[in-house]
Amino acid sequence: MKQILTIAFTLIGSVVFTQDTLCVMVCLNEVIDFNYETSKITNRTAHEGEFEIKVKKGEVMCIHLCDEKKGFRDVTTTFEDGDHIHNTFDSFDNVIFTRESWGDVTIHISEARRKK
Repeated sequence: MKQILTIAFTLIGSVVFTQDTLCVMVCLNEVIDFNYETSKITNRTAHEGEFEIKVKKGEVMCIHLCDEKKGFRDVTTTFEDGDHIHNTFDSFDNVIFTRESWGDVTIHISEARRKK
């Protein structure tokens, strides 16, 4: 009986604390969504310039900047309370993760440019 309760609490705990990891690859003219665990492409979207990604509470976003050229992108993360973080990243080959504890966030990614 003790083992059954231990197994039940372990299963409940693993379900309660699971997170959904979303993956996006940002290229010069395309955004590619894919499954984090299998790396299977789930969606391809053409884009030009700036765009936004919304991340819901409990999700983790993995963003791979892959512009195939030396360049930079501004990434602004806006939290549900209005606070924001602004960073400039090398967009040749860079990976950025959000945290599950951030809640609902909006990530704004700028158009690629050559100078920092």
